[in-house]
Amino acid sequence: MKKTFSLMITILFVLVVALNGLLLYGKVTQGKTSLLGYELRVVLSGSMSPEFDTGSIVAVKPAPFTEIRTGDIITYAHPDGYTVTHRVVEIQEGKLITKGDANNVADQTPVPPEKVMGKVHYWLPYMGYVVTFVQSKVGIFLLSAIPGCYLVISSLRKVNRLAGEEEVKSRDQHAKVR
Repeated sequence: MKKTFSLMITILFVLVVALNGLLLYGKVTQGKTSLLGYELRVVLSGSMSPEFDTGSIVAVKPAPFTEIRTGDIITYAHPDGYTVTHRVVEIQEGKLITKGDANNVADQTPVPPEKVMGKVHYWLPYMGYVVTFVQSKVGIFLLSAIPGCYLVISSLRKVNRLAGEEEVKSRDQHAKVR
């Protein structure tokens, strides 16, 4: 039981350190988090429901414009400065017509090739909530405090155990001397 608990704490510690590393990497790259060639993005609206919902993370991989087909889900830079992840419903005059699965009508602005960031290959439901929390001040504090507290408590327990062992050895030696 004690070994299982210790293993679980160690795995949690490694995950927290890895998450801290990803966050630091995200800060260095101005919020762009990449993993194995995929850019990870948090879904902020329900326009693609039921395919994926608000709070999901999508993995977007760059793709040549010529490889994008009707039915693909793409992420693109909207002219107003934000990013959109919608499905391609039509290709017209060298531009993509997109639409959110939950929307009744297609998007008004066709997407030119230079605005396409890539195709969505995978998504994870609800993980975006975790990422958003972890990027908050409270999340950053907790992700720093948890490993720190674990190390301090673990070290204090080891020092206490070693001190107890030394005390027993010292008593045993005094008992032998008498």
